[in-house]
Amino acid sequence: MSTETELKLYIDPKEVDKFTQHPLLQSAKHKAKALYSNTYFDSPAHDLLQQGVGLRVRRIGEKRLQTLKTAGNALGGLHQRQEWENEITGDTPDYTQFPKTALPAWCAKAKNLEKLGPIFTTDFIRTTWDLVLDDSKIEVALDQGEIKSQTASLPLSEVELELKSGSPVQLYQMALNLMDAHPLIIENKTKAQRGYGLPLTYHKAGAVKLKPEMSAEQAFIHIIWHCIGHLQANEDMVLYGKDIEGVHQMRVALRRLRSCLSIYKPLIPNKTHSNLRQELKWITSILGVARDWDVFALSLKQMQAPNTLKDLRDTVTKLQTQAYVTVRQALRSPRYSRMLLMLGKYLTQRDWRKKLEATKLSALDNPARDFASQILESHYQRICKQGENFSQLNAEQLHELRISIKKMAYGTRFFAELYSPHTYAKKLSHLQDELGILNDGNVANDLLNQAGLDKQAPARYFLNGWYAHQQMTHLGRLGEAWQTFLKENIFWRNSNV
Repeated sequence: MSTETELKLYIDPKEVDKFTQHPLLQSAKHKAKALYSNTYFDSPAHDLLQQGVGLRVRRIGEKRLQTLKTAGNALGGLHQRQEWENEITGDTPDYTQFPKTALPAWCAKAKNLEKLGPIFTTDFIRTTWDLVLDDSKIEVALDQGEIKSQTASLPLSEVELELKSGSPVQLYQMALNLMDAHPLIIENKTKAQRGYGLPLTYHKAGAVKLKPEMSAEQAFIHIIWHCIGHLQANEDMVLYGKDIEGVHQMRVALRRLRSCLSIYKPLIPNKTHSNLRQELKWITSILGVARDWDVFALSLKQMQAPNTLKDLRDTVTKLQTQAYVTVRQALRSPRYSRMLLMLGKYLTQRDWRKKLEATKLSALDNPARDFASQILESHYQRICKQGENFSQLNAEQLHELRISIKKMAYGTRFFAELYSPHTYAKKLSHLQDELGILNDGNVANDLLNQAGLDKQAPARYFLNGWYAHQQMTHLGRLGEAWQTFLKENIFWRNSNV
């Protein structure tokens, strides 16, 4: 068994000839070219896929190689999977050649193995270059071909950078070097995943699984990777799907990521990741425009004024469509891929340690729970101070309070696994939602201006009245939510929880 570590990048077929002339590739000590034909096996119900396993037989001339791979991780373009590979004599898998621990329990029954058959094939020409970057050995592979099933075919054009030895940091650095000359795009799907043609769906964040023995620094890295995974899990829905929840979840992932960077500001100053923050702000703002139009369009559908709002609805639909065109262009851009590669390199290299004083380095090495308790207490005190004389706060002050509560909510979810289960995050989320409704009217007013709606138009009067009614309805609930929050048990102060 070995662990495969590689980066996958899409390359436009028109760029291939230019790519092969890159100085890095021209300096390679060894270059090879071969025709690969792969058949992937599974049951008609895709039982192996559901077990997180990929099984293929590769034909290279007269040679036959069977490979079993786990699902692994695909974050920031980096794929890490366990794999078992051995040579066989036929075109179908020889299951006796795999260790028993490698095969999922489902394969233990002979009748289940009988269900396995060819599902799809990938045929491509692979050109490889063996490179050395500092102390790391990297194989660069250019694959050109297609993925074929019984009903469809997809073009295949990608670059794989596989780490043979050394540090994953060099994989990211080599990818960034290649991107300086070519518009490469991160490909998070493996060939197998593309062959299966998995249905589109959106993904929520899920729990951050921190362990009690983690240091503050290990927790930071784990949380950021978790946020990146949440972000990339929703890319396909935004690029190819129709559910507006995809954009919402990508935006949430970015806000969570940026919140984590903000939470760790006392230990890792912003200046150590200022370029990343700028790029994160760029993509967040593009997604934010689309999300604002999504929410506004949804609100318009719920309003009972069809004649008054018909023209406005048509205008908003056009602006919503334009916003999605901009989002998809951004996600397909080298700039977005470069941002993900920079994040991956940043987390793998941990360059921030070089610029920190001894006291902060020591704090990074302390238990994550110590840091969590301190930072949560600091946020709590800030919220309590901002919320003094709660009933007298104006719209701007309530908005600032909402932002602080949002950061606090993310923090409690990040560190929840370090404490006993509690309902604190739910109370914060409820308070955040109530404050958000008060802010919707301000956002809607800005969108109406962008839509070119005259301030004297009947639709403008109708909408102002509708949002005013919403705000008045929720003002009473907001006071109740605030008092409930203040009464909630402050879990991080109790050393026994």
